[in-house]
Amino acid sequence: MTVAQEKGAGRGPENGRIEAVSDLVLVAGGLKPRTVIIPGGDREDDLRLVESARDHGIVDRCILVGDGKAIRHAASAVGISVPDDDIVAASSHEETAQRTVEHVLQGTVDVILKGNISTPVLNRAMVRIAVRETMSLVTMFDAAPICAGRPMLMTDPGVTTVCSFTRMVGLVENAVDVARSILGLKRPRVAILSANEKVIESLPSTRMGQQLSEYDWQDAVVYGPLSFDLAVSRESVRLKGVPLKGAAREVCGQADILVCPCLDSANVLYKVIGEMVKYGLGTFAGVTVGVSVPYVILSRGDNVETKLQSIALSSIARERMDMGRHRAPPARPPSPLPEDALLTAVWSAAVATAEKTSLPAQHINYVVAHLENGMTVAAIRGGHVVDTERVSLSDIAHLSGGQGRPPHLAELDKLVAAGDKAAGMDMETLANRIAKAIGAMFVMAGPDAQAVLLSGELPHSERLVRMLRSRFAHLLPVSTVKQPSGKHS
Repeated sequence: MTVAQEKGAGRGPENGRIEAVSDLVLVAGGLKPRTVIIPGGDREDDLRLVESARDHGIVDRCILVGDGKAIRHAASAVGISVPDDDIVAASSHEETAQRTVEHVLQGTVDVILKGNISTPVLNRAMVRIAVRETMSLVTMFDAAPICAGRPMLMTDPGVTTVCSFTRMVGLVENAVDVARSILGLKRPRVAILSANEKVIESLPSTRMGQQLSEYDWQDAVVYGPLSFDLAVSRESVRLKGVPLKGAAREVCGQADILVCPCLDSANVLYKVIGEMVKYGLGTFAGVTVGVSVPYVILSRGDNVETKLQSIALSSIARERMDMGRHRAPPARPPSPLPEDALLTAVWSAAVATAEKTSLPAQHINYVVAHLENGMTVAAIRGGHVVDTERVSLSDIAHLSGGQGRPPHLAELDKLVAAGDKAAGMDMETLANRIAKAIGAMFVMAGPDAQAVLLSGELPHSERLVRMLRSRFAHLLPVSTVKQPSGKHS
């Protein structure tokens, strides 16, 4: 039994207040039982978990999506009977993900529990039910050696791979909403973690911490950069003599939320606390926020207690949280572009991507590379094109279609695959020129650029897309925007 569990032994949480992570199961058991859907519902452990949640009054129905035969075999092995209406047959991971999302859109599901399905495949399907600009994993934990075992939040150990400024704002907003809704904290104290509490130019996370501290936060007190010890230990704050002014006075040594600078560091911290859990020094639960219903992604290393508490946390989130609080209504911004065919195509690609994720006009921050009878790369910031750069193609033999003909990247791909050395050199030259222009436009778009968009003919060359992703994926996502057939022929 953990320290927090000992404190809560023999009593139930009053008025639904969470004073320990173990309280989640008790609170959720007193709420309306939920309908859970499991994409890839053919794992015996998942079925046992749901049955445990059912026993605690948290779940009353479970819809299983995937290989029907495998689902029935798993249910038989566990010794449970599943109604035929609760088994949704699907022949692939892609179909499983789509059928899951369809059920969510129909309003018949309260919680998604990821089962035996590829996480990237499922997450791609989730775009259709995205209700926030950022989807992130928020972990609730209590650990005896950290802040005397009181419940805290950390983010993001499992979802957000590219932590641009905009994404980091989203991480903070999501965690703050969980703190306010679930823990009842009116103004949560948020620490932006780094390796040092001072801004060091060679350590980008310290600059990010400072920028996030200066952001206009309405519902939280945010301060950074802070090292881990300065976020959770008042004694460390005293020993290091940290000046306690403004937000630092409220956050240092007593943070409620720990925001890690990247997925790597968050995952390491998650695993360290996970080891404490194994030795009875801590307790865990997690919920993924950003889609229209709470979404549970479990680690194979999580114990049964953690898994059950995660479902309980999601049930409470379903009851108390406004899942789409930070997503503004879709809006098509007016085009600020001159009458230029290439620039108009660039703007169309940006708007199409923004509308797909319901991104408000003022938050469009993209770098768009468009190839169609010429090559243009543009920086779009705050819904406006702030700079452009043309890329010369005239000296690239395989792309000089001439007479207004578009370049044929698919044909170039085939030549490279067939071992044509000249074609390979042309492809490498093209990739380098586009990358150089994207780099320049990334500087103009600013540190909160959300993605690089490849449109026009570019998505038709899988090889070129891979080459560009290899150059930029460590900075921000690289996505393709395919135009309707015949639109740019």
